[in-house]
Amino acid sequence: MRQKIFILAGAAVWAIVLIFFLERIYQEKVTGKQPLRFNHKVHAGLNIDCAACHVGANDAARATIPPLQACMLCHLRQSSHREIQLVQEFARRGKEIPWKTFYRLPPHARFSHERHVTFTHIDCKICHGEVAEMEAPFSDAVVPMKMENCLSCHRKEKVSTDCLACHR
Repeated sequence: MRQKIFILAGAAVWAIVLIFFLERIYQEKVTGKQPLRFNHKVHAGLNIDCAACHVGANDAARATIPPLQACMLCHLRQSSHREIQLVQEFARRGKEIPWKTFYRLPPHARFSHERHVTFTHIDCKICHGEVAEMEAPFSDAVVPMKMENCLSCHRKEKVSTDCLACHR
């Protein structure tokens, strides 16, 4: 019996160390310049819904970074605009645009866009800021992916703060 308790205690310590380590890796600040100067304000001004480019933003667990083919649906014709020319150059070379991802969850955490956007009608800007007003692409996460931010919102909205609601 004593040996089982020792083994369980050791496993618990290792789990805590592992979770601490994973948190540090995934909360590492990702910053930097994007490969294109994408203007969300122009696209939002054309009433293009976020989910038109970010597949899954409304109805899946995870939203995607737009693939090149999403851009090419509208930007096939020649243009004098530098950024559109860059998009077309990626298409000519058959290469995806190497967008940087600033929102990453650690593997032990769960988040569903569908649950937050479709079922509870939370506006994208709550977590992503005023993207529709941005004339330049993200160079940093506008709202940091930190547990305190999630808990603050959950408490304000009076929804579950149970660990297992978001953690595996």
